Amino acid sequence: MADTVVHALIVAVCVLLAVAQHGDVTSALIVGVLVVVSLSALGVLVGRRRWLAMAVLCCAAALALPGWSALLPVLGADVAQRIVQGRWPRARRARIALAVVPCAASAVAAMSALAHATAVWPPTTATLVALLLVPLTAATSIAGWMRAAGRDAQRRYRALADLRRERLRLTHARINDVEASRASDLRRARLSERIRIAREIHDNVGHTLTRAIMMTQADQVVATTLGDDMHAAQFAQIGATLDEAMTMIRRSVHDLKDEGTDFQGMMEDAAAVPEGAALQVRLDDGIRQAPSALAHCFAAVIREALTNTVRHGTAREATVRLIDLPGLWQLVVQDDGGKPERTAPRGGIGLADIEERARALGGTATCGPYAQGWRVFVSVPKTTAGDARETAASAPAYATERTEE
Repeated sequence: MADTVVHALIVAVCVLLAVAQHGDVTSALIVGVLVVVSLSALGVLVGRRRWLAMAVLCCAAALALPGWSALLPVLGADVAQRIVQGRWPRARRARIALAVVPCAASAVAAMSALAHATAVWPPTTATLVALLLVPLTAATSIAGWMRAAGRDAQRRYRALADLRRERLRLTHARINDVEASRASDLRRARLSERIRIAREIHDNVGHTLTRAIMMTQADQVVATTLGDDMHAAQFAQIGATLDEAMTMIRRSVHDLKDEGTDFQGMMEDAAAVPEGAALQVRLDDGIRQAPSALAHCFAAVIREALTNTVRHGTAREATVRLIDLPGLWQLVVQDDGGKPERTAPRGGIGLADIEERARALGGTATCGPYAQGWRVFVSVPKTTAGDARETAASAPAYATERTEE
């Protein structure tokens, strides 16, 4: 906007000088103004070489046509600005020579006016205007050159600022990635340590308590057989205490295993398909934390469902949704096609295994055609899963030692 206003002011000053030089608004002046304004507008439409050639022709025409010489300051500003903006030609001397063309034309016009001037003093207005064109054209050329150079420097500065912001963005992104990776590694290490502690408690303390419980029960049977009721009651009390301790240890082990289970990581690993597979899987995990048994169940069901989709279907996309309801955990695996080819594996081992895993946690599983594809729907009650865990924790140690593995 500022460049347009400055250009309009230069044109207005040049028109006033032309009127002062010739004493009236001539048709040649009007045509010259239209040509100069059109030439300025053509700078964004034609190439640099063509535009500079037309500008040089206008400078030559200003020497031949009366009234056009007063428009040389406008051409000087446009030519200088165009040379700096276009960076053409590359030779410094050639660029300077092209920028001097309007100034040289104004100097030739001034010399021609002096040659035709009368010898009377003071000189005429036309002669003074012709002499004034030389410094005015030089000034506008320098101003156009400086303005274009300033805009070019500003453009380079903005490019450098954008580059700096992009580098900062990439640096922050790398830092965030490193922090996320570090947090993930720490979390995995913490979960692994919890599982290790739970395993050591189960393998060492659990087995020792199991032997102590079995020895106490054997001594109780011997004391009862011998009629030593006092010692039999003491052994029964010791056995009850050991059973309570074993139950507490098992509950702690289950809690450590549940807290040490990376539920999100297990679901992501189960939903991953081999590279090169045509199936695209989208995981929508709405469960933040769940028992270890549920995590293993859902991971196995997801792997089995996606394997069946790849082997027996023609689906291109599949969605895995994990839903955490107030009283239920639900899993939905839905693909977008391949229903006609799914009739054969309905009674297969894989689908039976999915149903068996769901029943083991007190839940249900439904597999079959749905919408335009195939769906696997598993629902597990939270109370049933919790009761199953409590039952396993409170069962006699010698009877559940194998199932705990």
